[in-house]
Amino acid sequence: MSLLKQLLLSVTVAIAFILAGTLVFSIGGARQYLNTQLQAQSENAASSLALSLSQPASQDKVTRELLIAALYDSGQFRGISLKGTDGRVMVERSSPPAKGAGMAPAWFSGLLPLATPTATRQVSDGWRQVGELSVTSDDLSARDALWRSSTRVLALVVVAGLLWALFAILLIRWLKRALKDEITEQVRAIAEGGQPAPASTRPRIAELAHASRMIRDVRERVRATAQEQSAHIESLRLEVNQDPVTGLTNRKYFVNELRRVLKGGADSPPAGGHVLIFRQRDLAGLNATMARNEADQWLRAVGQGVTRVMEAFPEMHAQAARLNGSDFVVLMPQSIGVDATRLVQQVRQVLDALRVRLNDGRLCRWSLALTDYTPDCDVSTVLARLDHGLMYAESAGHDDVEYVSYANDRHGKAPGGTGEAAWRALLTDALSQGKLELSLRRAIYENHGSSDRHEASLELRDGENGENLLSGYLFMPAAVRLGLSADCDLRAIELGLAWLDQHGGELAIKVSLPSLLQPHFLPEMKRRLRGLHAQPDQIGRLLLEIDAHGLIAYGQEVQEFCRQVAAAGARTALRRLAQQPAALMHLHEASFSYVKLGGDMVTCLLASPGARQLAVAVAQTAAGLGIKVYADDVPDAETRLMLQKNGIFALLSTAPSADAAG
Repeated sequence: MSLLKQLLLSVTVAIAFILAGTLVFSIGGARQYLNTQLQAQSENAASSLALSLSQPASQDKVTRELLIAALYDSGQFRGISLKGTDGRVMVERSSPPAKGAGMAPAWFSGLLPLATPTATRQVSDGWRQVGELSVTSDDLSARDALWRSSTRVLALVVVAGLLWALFAILLIRWLKRALKDEITEQVRAIAEGGQPAPASTRPRIAELAHASRMIRDVRERVRATAQEQSAHIESLRLEVNQDPVTGLTNRKYFVNELRRVLKGGADSPPAGGHVLIFRQRDLAGLNATMARNEADQWLRAVGQGVTRVMEAFPEMHAQAARLNGSDFVVLMPQSIGVDATRLVQQVRQVLDALRVRLNDGRLCRWSLALTDYTPDCDVSTVLARLDHGLMYAESAGHDDVEYVSYANDRHGKAPGGTGEAAWRALLTDALSQGKLELSLRRAIYENHGSSDRHEASLELRDGENGENLLSGYLFMPAAVRLGLSADCDLRAIELGLAWLDQHGGELAIKVSLPSLLQPHFLPEMKRRLRGLHAQPDQIGRLLLEIDAHGLIAYGQEVQEFCRQVAAAGARTALRRLAQQPAALMHLHEASFSYVKLGGDMVTCLLASPGARQLAVAVAQTAAGLGIKVYADDVPDAETRLMLQKNGIFALLSTAPSADAAG
């Protein structure tokens, strides 16, 4: 029991004793007073009646009886008797005690009995003694008066007790509130650290004023210490988990977050998602072009731009991090492929807008790679796929996103990818609703006879109003996995033929290798090409590019593809030969109009003797077969001159074509 309750209980017991004593003494006093009144009443009545009976006119028996009867009939007396000198009763009026009569209950009369005094007086006739008069008062009315008085006093005591109980309850509540305001709230503010201090008011209890001031002083000191520690902890957290230049999280934090989403937690079970990595390939050139503070500001702009893109997709809960000086990553947990590619496409647009021109006149380059993951993956395999995709993107030399699927990874443990149903719905709708179109760029090669050459890549128009464009590098891996790549490539050929019908010049279209493996692709391609066979000039300006890896992995299929294209009057070409140098041994097995070099082999041509020897070998082999050699990603004029000496056409410039096909 609390000290406050003990104090109030003690006071309550004392009050109860006081009220009980008051009740007892009040009833006792009233009882004594009534006894005295009854005695006085008997004495007065006896004196008056004895005087009346002693008168000469009252000496006859009838008169005596009338006087005694008149007094008795007043109802205030229980008995009146007149006895002679010989003890014989001369006149008597009496009644037995009435039990249960009147207002007072019998138990009350038994508990607090009243005296019934008898007064005696002498009656005489002159000098002669007549007899003795006895008068006994009736206590009925006195008992009723005592009962009424006792009940009133008891009611008053009960009301006083109830009022005291109510007062005690209100007092306890008031004291609790006062203690809460003065002590508890301030102590809670200390315990909760960052909570604001209660408003400073005048203490309700003067005795607690000193303690309240001491607690307030301690609270302020603790609060100041807690704020200092919180600031220090936040500083350490930012130092440990945040990149100081961009404001993004660092590699350690990203790896921990990736591990967390792969393992899941109590409130978030493990689920699949996607990870995007992008690298600034010319960071050294940027540092040479810009001052340090300008480079830091540019890196911050990259982080802010990516953050704005992520904020436009709040349902994905994406997180961006800077892994090292040139590598950035975006984690997209629980994202299906379609949604992830939309975010990736916008990130790519932001990065393209932030490209700056270097001292050598080139724009800085980005390499991007995207991979998916499932709960079966671990951190090391996801990072390994990202590294593989990034190396593939760098060697390819293009600025599109390389998609490395977990399902196609040879180290994968389970088939299938994330969001296949969504991909199937998106691609099927695009094929049926005509949402696929060609993105054209005009490519001008040095010393090349035709200056009107266009290169096309397939894009998908996404969104309710078609406001988003997804690159083929993002959706074609999903199309391959779902067996829809052949339909997409056939649609690209249709769009290319329609474009050639309206424009002049050459048009090169990329065809994916998995399409060649689908049995309906070659017959459908032949049917589409022969649809314009009556206009051989248009067919002759169509070039279909395939990856050089096909000559090694699918030699027979590539040869059959080239034969049917040539039979229809179109031409074939080989791209990415620098990434598959082994294909050089099979170059004679099919008919190609040209081959393409690019990537690191071209950019490192001056610094790498091996790259120079490979370029010479490709040029000589192609020249012997009557095949032209084109080179992309030419970094400078000196490299361009070396390529020109070996008979390789270097890319001079590219520009988006205004004549899109869709």
